[in-house]
Amino acid sequence: MKNKKSAIIEHYINRVKDFNIPEYQVLDWESKEAQESRFKTLIEHFNMDSSVLLDIGCGLGSLAEYIDEKNINLYYIGIDIMPEMIERAKTKTFKNINPQFMTLDFFGSSNIEKEFDYIYSSGIFNLNLGNNDKFLKDAIKLFLIAARKGVCFNLLDISFKEKYGDKYYYYKKEDILKTTKEILESLNIKYNLNISDEYLSGDFSVFVDILNFC
Repeated sequence: MKNKKSAIIEHYINRVKDFNIPEYQVLDWESKEAQESRFKTLIEHFNMDSSVLLDIGCGLGSLAEYIDEKNINLYYIGIDIMPEMIERAKTKTFKNINPQFMTLDFFGSSNIEKEFDYIYSSGIFNLNLGNNDKFLKDAIKLFLIAARKGVCFNLLDISFKEKYGDKYYYYKKEDILKTTKEILESLNIKYNLNISDEYLSGDFSVFVDILNFC
């Protein structure tokens, strides 16, 4: 079985090199509207004004474009394991924010500290990598270690497995809530934990508001 990094690169590499297809297709989303519905849910939940936001698996910088369009005052950092994604993101022009894009494997970092107010990740857990449950569990812990105020990530709901097939991985809300609670309590974090699933069929976002941040 390929490791997750190789599997992700193999899945996206031909798309990111094709400048003739819409960006939402490069990123494997159904539509631009579906992609932005996830962003809208994030922006409406957290008050991120004057905050530092880390976007893990930022792809082509679509969230940064959305934030720029909405003129939200924050410091955006986008990271992705694929330099091809980052190179394209860096070519974009922004009017209201000055985003920072970097090729970086967050999960390969050895020194994780609370450097960010909010951490967001959209879509990185959707591709079936053969070890998704462990990958997600490990990722949630790292997100919570690195974030001061909040964490959000989205997942595909188990109810859509028949529609999309085995190329993707699906999750049960109750299992994700249980796992996230266990990790929060193991880290002695005071929190509010919510799931939002009304914004898009077959997709849900997990929100952690950290209450004892410094």
